[in-house]
Amino acid sequence: MKILFSTRNWNRVFLYLLFICSTFSIAGTEASIAMLYLITLIRWIWNRPLTQLENPFLWVTLFFIATTVLSGLFNAYETDHLMALRNNWRLLLPLLLAGILTEVNSEQLLWTFFGFVFLISVYGIIQYFTGADWLRPEGEQLTTPYLLGSSEGNNVYHAKGNFSHHLTYGGFLLLSFPLLVSLTFCKDWYPFTRILTALIAIFVLLGIGASLGRSIWLGTAAVVAILMFRISPKLILAISIAIIAAVTYFFTQLGDAPIQNRVPTNRLEALQQRFISGFMLKSNQDRILMWETGISAIKDHFWLGIGYNNDAVVMPEYRKRISENSGHRFHNKASTGVHNIYLQTWVNYGFFGMLGYLGILAIFFLQTTRALLRTNNFTFENSILWAGISGVCGFMVAGLFENNFRDGEVQAMLLILMGLCFNQIQKLKGRIFKS
Repeated sequence: MKILFSTRNWNRVFLYLLFICSTFSIAGTEASIAMLYLITLIRWIWNRPLTQLENPFLWVTLFFIATTVLSGLFNAYETDHLMALRNNWRLLLPLLLAGILTEVNSEQLLWTFFGFVFLISVYGIIQYFTGADWLRPEGEQLTTPYLLGSSEGNNVYHAKGNFSHHLTYGGFLLLSFPLLVSLTFCKDWYPFTRILTALIAIFVLLGIGASLGRSIWLGTAAVVAILMFRISPKLILAISIAIIAAVTYFFTQLGDAPIQNRVPTNRLEALQQRFISGFMLKSNQDRILMWETGISAIKDHFWLGIGYNNDAVVMPEYRKRISENSGHRFHNKASTGVHNIYLQTWVNYGFFGMLGYLGILAIFFLQTTRALLRTNNFTFENSILWAGISGVCGFMVAGLFENNFRDGEVQAMLLILMGLCFNQIQKLKGRIFKS
């Protein structure tokens, strides 16, 4: 009976469920987060432990949530402003995890998580070749062929795991990948454990490739660059110069090139074509003009934005102007947003909403970097903090081309990664206080 009413045991159950369900089920993820919120509330009522009350991350997060609601309440358009909470109610999760993770063996929890990440990565690789969607019932499958197609017998599909979109799948793996890579170099782990971690990281990287998400590829490149800086700053400087030179060359050679409509004859050509299209302005014209509509909307709604979920109502007028001036026809609906999380946040929630969003990221980096400077290189805590910094940086780079922060699955993984870092920060503070 005592076990049944132990909040510590229930925290452990729902913490494991959160990490497991995050790999394939948004419903399971949200149910787990809701239960962790409830258990924390019960604990607060009983014991009133206000350990995170002075953390600026709490206040900037509450500021951002408030601005998303107030934007809809005071702007010129009708909107169900309270529904903005639906996209942001999870944002306090890192502060909960900071304390809850002290009650479990973090390494065992991570290995359970890595096992499911490995499975969903392998599943995505299979999807790339076959389009399989085994986890959804027949008639509800979301198989997505690669848009440019391929010759018969060499079909290529967007990997998406059990998520609804390939960028959601890629965004989730993008945030999981730095944990694996960083812990591969953890000197506190046995050599065999590190080798196994590296092997899983390779499969995750292949899953990222199979998503065919160019923004995800770019974010992953940022992750790798930051983690390489951890190992050798001089090496990453040389590689960065080489990458900048290569990117400049590709844009110079391909920027004004006409779109090639030739169907790829094999899967390697499909990957090459997808990669090369990232450097061709005409292939990205739709996204560039979407950014232009976002900038126009920001000029007209600088302070308050247009409100939550009002893109379908407000943005068509801006798209119409762009289409009349350029003759371009957009390939997707205005409700999909502008495919840039920074512009999108400003469009919906105005200047103060954008300020709150950037504040969340800035305070995370500030606190994590301060803690990192107090750790020894390649220890477990050091590896987690490097994973957090590189993962969030990669997420921010990818966010230049997508709205993944609005995807529940990606947002949950982002908050889990932040929570792992805050847990290490809390442990460091505890040791400093005791000493």
